[in-house]
Amino acid sequence: MRILVAEDERRLIQQLEAALKNFSNRIDIVLVPPADGGQPAGVSRRQRFLVRQGQKFQSVEVRDIQYFFAEDRFVFCRTKDNKKHLIEYRIEELEQMLEPVQWFRVNRSFLIAIYAIDMVYPYSGNRLKLHVIPAFRKDVIVSRERVAEFRKWMGE
Repeated sequence: MRILVAEDERRLIQQLEAALKNFSNRIDIVLVPPADGGQPAGVSRRQRFLVRQGQKFQSVEVRDIQYFFAEDRFVFCRTKDNKKHLIEYRIEELEQMLEPVQWFRVNRSFLIAIYAIDMVYPYSGNRLKLHVIPAFRKDVIVSRERVAEFRKWMGE
């Protein structure tokens, strides 16, 4: 049996575990973020990234980043002012650092902010094509495995 409980109800978990001690099956209790969109205790989302510009460093606010993309084994971000910066994290790591209400990983190499999506078009193979701002030089395609989750994330 698996019971999902919002993390802010931790004391209820202890009471539930005590009440079910005599239950014959193994019980797995999984902490999930609260339904109100809050984040679990101890998890802090990134607010900015330190990026290198020549011999200097610059702080870039997450709210100024439109998307992250992997290219030739490096990860970059593109800002609202269309600047490209090298990021010292993998896409998988970035996905965990950013607020999931605002950010979505559309495929293996692209992580986008909801405010960077201009239009969504049907694409071959039951996939979706995104028109993003600022424009990306390649097509941004939502992978087949992520289409349903993407549509839900967009509000469908």
